[in-house]
Amino acid sequence: MKKIRSYISAVLIIALIAAIQVNAENEKTQIKEKEHYSLLDGVKRGFANLLAGWIEAPRGMVYYSVDYPVIGIIPGAFEGAGMTFIRTVGGAIDLLTIGYLSPGNTVYDTMDAPMLPWESPWLPAPESDDDSDLLNYED
Repeated sequence: MKKIRSYISAVLIIALIAAIQVNAENEKTQIKEKEHYSLLDGVKRGFANLLAGWIEAPRGMVYYSVDYPVIGIIPGAFEGAGMTFIRTVGGAIDLLTIGYLSPGNTVYDTMDAPMLPWESPWLPAPESDDDSDLLNYED
């Protein structure tokens, strides 16, 4: 009886793993169907990040200076320097692999950063004001 339970457990675990793999493959094909990607796109991304990655330095300072006007330049400079380094290395990787890494498998996906430096937000998203409800208040 214990052998039968162990066989059934093993079959169920294998079936579960197979279902997870099929689901992962389906998600990958859906991503590929949504976006047409060529090696030339990867090479363009590599050149853009290698040559324009320095844009991240002033972007970081501006981004943090909005929320923290006096001291925001300090964390912004650190983030900008780090992102500049990451974009430069990512661009070099894209060029060395001749654009072989498709979206979903790049350095930029692991850190939720846009593929190109000029797609990064320069200003934080505006916060919603709860005071707007007070203006519509009727006695």
